[in-house]
Amino acid sequence: MVKLKDSFVSSSLSESLQALVDDANACRRKMDNATALIDGLSGERIRWTEASKGFEAETGRLVGDVLLATGFLSYTGPFNQEFRTQMMTDWKTQLLRRSIPFSSVSIIPDFIMS
Repeated sequence: MVKLKDSFVSSSLSESLQALVDDANACRRKMDNATALIDGLSGERIRWTEASKGFEAETGRLVGDVLLATGFLSYTGPFNQEFRTQMMTDWKTQLLRRSIPFSSVSIIPDFIMS
C-alpha cells in the first residue's frame, strides 16, 4: 500500500513538474517572439519619424497645392500651354502674396494621376 501511494505521489509530482516545464517553455517562446517583434519594430521608428515629418510638411502645403490643382483643372482646359503657364505663375504670385504655402515643383501631374 505504501509503495502504491509512493508511486502515485511520484507520478503526480512528475506530471506536475512536466506541466510546469511545458508552461515555462511556452512562456519563454512567447517572450522570444515578443522580443523579436519589438526589435523589428524599433528599426521602423526612424522611418516612421521621417515619414511623419514629411507628412507634416505636405499638410502645410496642402491648401496651396489644392488651390493650384483645382484652378488648373477648372480654368485652363481651353487655353494653350503658354497661357496656362502664365495663369499658374499669376496664381502662385497670389499665393505668395497671401502667405499660402505650396509645393515648389509642379504638383499638377501628381493630382491628375492620383
